[in-house]
Amino acid sequence: MITNYYMLLNIDQSANLETIKKAFRKEIAMYHPDNNASPEAREKFEQLVEAFDILSNEDKRREYDTILNHEATNKPVIIEQKQEYEDWQKEAKKKSKKYEGIGLEELLLLDIFVLNGDFLDGLFAGTDQLFDGIGDIFDLF
Repeated sequence: MITNYYMLLNIDQSANLETIKKAFRKEIAMYHPDNNASPEAREKFEQLVEAFDILSNEDKRREYDTILNHEATNKPVIIEQKQEYEDWQKEAKKKSKKYEGIGLEELLLLDIFVLNGDFLDGLFAGTDQLFDGIGDIFDLF
């Protein structure tokens, strides 16, 4: 049985990205380690990161919706889809561990940099050359 992320975030399945972000911010504020140190909160925090990671990515969301609809109608889920979903869960667990170490305020600000559902992974992607260029500028002085 898969988690219904729409229910977790208290949103409709037709919600747009802005609605998903708003719901995520609201829920994550209650369960972030800065505000709630209970073991249940940590589990909920991981689920919220997982929900946002999947629902904020168009491709993952489309696949997730297919799986969710199959499960709701008792149709068999294709093994590859189930495996992909489990891979997303593992990936999200790793991300939630990163995000636990970030203060709540910083975490809420980071979502403006979402690129296909990746907060930190997409934030500085491709900046290596930028920093190299800055170093070259300072070499001139």
